[in-house]
Amino acid sequence: MPSAQGFVKCISGSLEGTFDVDGSSRYITVDVKPLNQSFECSNATLAYDNVAQLLGDCKWTGAAGKDDLQMDFGRGVSITGPLAARRPSSVRIRGAGTWSTAKSSLHPPPTNSADDSQGNIMKVPADRFSHDPVRDAAKLRRERQLLESGNPIIAYAHLASGSLAAH
Repeated sequence: MPSAQGFVKCISGSLEGTFDVDGSSRYITVDVKPLNQSFECSNATLAYDNVAQLLGDCKWTGAAGKDDLQMDFGRGVSITGPLAARRPSSVRIRGAGTWSTAKSSLHPPPTNSADDSQGNIMKVPADRFSHDPVRDAAKLRRERQLLESGNPIIAYAHLASGSLAAH
């Protein structure tokens, strides 16, 4: 069974990983439920049967232990490794996402404007809206899909009057 070394990092229920598979990078982006999970594994091992398994949509189950990570994608694909920091307790985790050969980039495109009014990001005071972690994770996944496919994202800019305007 082939294997590859890599890195995974989960912040508030969104996990991204990078693995060197036969000299080329493979990336994974998945959600992690429960959504409040955060951890890092800098020495992760990806095991797989066939490199073709590392493309497209995936579902998985696993555990973030006190000291280690175990993710099972089925059909012989798994990610395991020691966590960078000890966790207070173990928790069963699960989720869905995508394997890709292109790194996901959530950074906004550069603006050509000399002023501070970037029409490609949302500027809203933190106390103005409440956040729903489930909706936020779904929105993040959809934005990644749009960026990877080259489609535009409708963005909002905070206006001086306090209202939002679509650009």
